[in-house]
Amino acid sequence: MCGINGILFKKNNVEFEKIYTMNKMLQHRGPDQSGSMQHNNLLLGHTRLSILDLSEKGSQPMSNDGRYWIIYNGEVYNYLEIKEELLSKNYKFYSSTDTEVVLNAYAEWGEKCFEKFNGEWALAILDKKENNLIISRDGIGYKPCYIFENEEFFSFSSEIKPFFCLKKSLNFNSANLGIASESLFYSSNTIFENVSQLTQGRLIKIDLKTNKKHLIRWDFPLSKLPKISPSYKENSENYFDLLYQSTKLRLRSDVAVGTSLSGGLDSSAIFCLLNVLDSNNETDQTKLNLSPIIIDYKDMKSKKEALQLSQIYKRKSLVINDKEESIEDTKKIISKLETAEEFFMQYNLYRAQKERGLKISIDGHGSDEFLGYPHFMPELSVDIYNNLINNYNAIIAFGNDNAKMKFKKLFGLNDNISNEISFKATPNTTNYFNEYIDHKEYDISYQIINEDIENLDDYSYSLKFTYLISYCGWFQFFLNKWDRASMTNSIEVRMPFLDPSVRLFGLALNTEHKIKNSKSKSILRDSFAKYLPQSILSQNYKQGLTQHKFDFNSSKYLDFVKLIVSEKNFRENHLWDIKKISNDIKQNKNVNKIWRLCKYYLMLEGFKENFESIDNSIKHEESFNHLRES
Repeated sequence: MCGINGILFKKNNVEFEKIYTMNKMLQHRGPDQSGSMQHNNLLLGHTRLSILDLSEKGSQPMSNDGRYWIIYNGEVYNYLEIKEELLSKNYKFYSSTDTEVVLNAYAEWGEKCFEKFNGEWALAILDKKENNLIISRDGIGYKPCYIFENEEFFSFSSEIKPFFCLKKSLNFNSANLGIASESLFYSSNTIFENVSQLTQGRLIKIDLKTNKKHLIRWDFPLSKLPKISPSYKENSENYFDLLYQSTKLRLRSDVAVGTSLSGGLDSSAIFCLLNVLDSNNETDQTKLNLSPIIIDYKDMKSKKEALQLSQIYKRKSLVINDKEESIEDTKKIISKLETAEEFFMQYNLYRAQKERGLKISIDGHGSDEFLGYPHFMPELSVDIYNNLINNYNAIIAFGNDNAKMKFKKLFGLNDNISNEISFKATPNTTNYFNEYIDHKEYDISYQIINEDIENLDDYSYSLKFTYLISYCGWFQFFLNKWDRASMTNSIEVRMPFLDPSVRLFGLALNTEHKIKNSKSKSILRDSFAKYLPQSILSQNYKQGLTQHKFDFNSSKYLDFVKLIVSEKNFRENHLWDIKKISNDIKQNKNVNKIWRLCKYYLMLEGFKENFESIDNSIKHEESFNHLRES
């Protein structure tokens, strides 16, 4: 996976150095190669992390006919099968990349090609003959695609920080800055003015003659739901098979592949599958490193299980001790991660993968949202409650007194029974900084789920809720975390739980097959009953890599916050009330809230420092123009 950039200059005053600078700011996503091209007032840029066909043939921007040009960040895992289909239609290939398969698939099927892809991507394809550009994003939204637009530019990028070079600044959006991060993802918003996200499962088509844009939805998950058997045993077997094939497909690579292991159910299942595939001779043992990385951190509950599972499969694990991050490093890390959440452990995990010489990590992220995260169990139980209310009302209407008495006794009910619970999809839009920022009202007119509300009417409450969480914001916030943590370290993470067949199966599955025998994710546990030890199968806790937390009761950390608040640039930012902030920090009041505001400030300062460093280096280069003139 790589980094993509593009700039459409609305006033035709093309500045070549901007795309070059944007590429430089995404070098961590693609340290192996960088390329650019111009088409009239459009510039396209790409940074390459070589995964398939490591030769120059995989360079981008790529074209094999001069008409279609592509820049691509992602992986289409079923590219070999699609390639065979295209070969039968007499298409020619000059590389062994999936990029060229995507390019020819678009030439053959147009926008319908995305429905054929099993993978994750953000890409742009230029059609020079029709003089248009399409920008497409995968159906689950794992690979990011940000859009910047004002009166001068329409620009897109894999990250936000490259937009800094367009006007040598970025401004916070006062309405969005204090909104919970996950809530912003429910509407494809960001904390910055003029910056949004291309919503997952959509594409933008741009007429380069008129600059007119059309947003087109290509992915409709509700129309692809599989038939689910009433048999729990059959579903357990089917789920294992789907996950097995998904993991196998994600082993396609020309570089080293590894994995991490927490000892929890999800990562253990994927580690187990990799070992089973290896024992079945379905892996390239010269590429696959099955000695897992285990990150040991404070309050970790499953280290023992991780070490035990490694021993069962006769793998020597590498245990990395999570280090106490210096608060002074916050600017560097959060400007890389582009979030105020302190996902330092995730960052350190993939830094260890990189130091080990890996380029790919196959990991167990992504099952919770589809199979029943413990935090979501109340919502997943609403159908049971509503059915009870429905049945009781039916007995009131049609039953006799004996039936009413029996029903109340059976379920421990009295006469005061509530109404059914209706489905609501309103995100939390409370502004966290309302004490310090004179903010505009947050616009909730567009939420991703709005497009499917009518279609969801016929489905159960649990499916509606699972769909909201998995396809309409929450899960995309989660995926963004892992993309940043891994790609900051030039590591591509592949998640078998993200395979369309696996996630759609989980979406369609009945709640009673997700929560059974008083266990969450019961179908996953029972699918692996033959392969995992009881100590993992019977875990009754949910554990993952958490956010790092500084103790502001300590003067060491409190002094740092005071230092940030005293900085000239912080004090001169007119977005927040510096007088109130200064008074509160003197009284040690609202320190965590002020610290979060400081982190946003530090993130933007980190963008600025990154840009200035690159800008200065470019000025000392003899030439920055490595564009491929079209």
